[in-house]
Amino acid sequence: MPRTLVIRFGSLGDLCVCGWFASGLAGRDPRRIVEIATKERFAELAGAFRGVAAVHPLRGGGPGDLADLASRLRREDFDRVLDAHAVTRSRLLTLLMGRPGSPRLAKDTAARLALLARQRLHQRDVASQPPAPPAGRLARGLLDRFDALADGAPGRSLLAGDAPPPLAHLRPDGGSDALGLAPGARWPAKRWPADRWAALLRGLGGGRPRPIRIFLGPDEREWYDAGPLAAAARDLPDVETVRESSLVALARRLASCRLLVANDSGLLHLAEATGTPVLALFGPTTRHWGYFPLLPGSGVIERDLACRPCSRNGKRPCHRDDRACLAGIEPARVADAVAAALADAPGGSP
Repeated sequence: MPRTLVIRFGSLGDLCVCGWFASGLAGRDPRRIVEIATKERFAELAGAFRGVAAVHPLRGGGPGDLADLASRLRREDFDRVLDAHAVTRSRLLTLLMGRPGSPRLAKDTAARLALLARQRLHQRDVASQPPAPPAGRLARGLLDRFDALADGAPGRSLLAGDAPPPLAHLRPDGGSDALGLAPGARWPAKRWPADRWAALLRGLGGGRPRPIRIFLGPDEREWYDAGPLAAAARDLPDVETVRESSLVALARRLASCRLLVANDSGLLHLAEATGTPVLALFGPTTRHWGYFPLLPGSGVIERDLACRPCSRNGKRPCHRDDRACLAGIEPARVADAVAAALADAPGGSP
């Protein structure tokens, strides 16, 4: 049987978006075996994607570890190798495998840098500048680019809209009334302020009783535990703090939520991969980068500021020193959007 290897290292969110792609490949041709090469800490999750037959983990981050992975992959009989990451490490892997001409995902790095450079020219007077137009193909996002990687499949055939989410099988049969909150993000500039989250939680907890789950990553104890959101959670009933060490276990908990409110983070994409819609709060990053929500039932709250986007991944501190893109989003606006999203969900009510 034909076998395809998809290479994707990267972060949790990157891998979850790639999961749509890998599952779409498997679903389009049931005779084809689809396998993934990824970091060892993501191997269990990648193995849970619908249609993925095997995972080949990168055990470590050194040159020797990459050579070991290449040695193992050279012994496999892949008729197609797709570089869905297109970074130095993935390019070197294909070279070590003896597959230097493997198709690669188009990342439009030059266009992204050009857009950022143009935004920074306006930093002295961002309030009076109109929003910058998309740069080149960036507004197309990842949907068409993944399809092009798969030999030009038309439209959105490999991603959201034409196939179930890659982790939809983790959803409970009976559904759930729980609301999820994911207040973290890898970089502080991408986090909606904790006092805004606390105000939102108090407003939601004071209304119609509903289980609320706060999902936290392993690196969020420092800012969360002594902050206003943790204090609000302690004061309210039916609020659970979820700190799962296993990504598959975390995905199951997200799959049992009717909606997740999240920053631009890996949990946003993990929730969508299970079929749980999200209400996403976007600040320094924008839809031009291609990592906006995929599900039709998901939504985005953002401010139309000329200084956005200000970095490729949100790592760069706010050059205005006021984080207006996120700090300017009021809790009442988010609460209204939550109520509307829950009302629109199947069998839902606010």
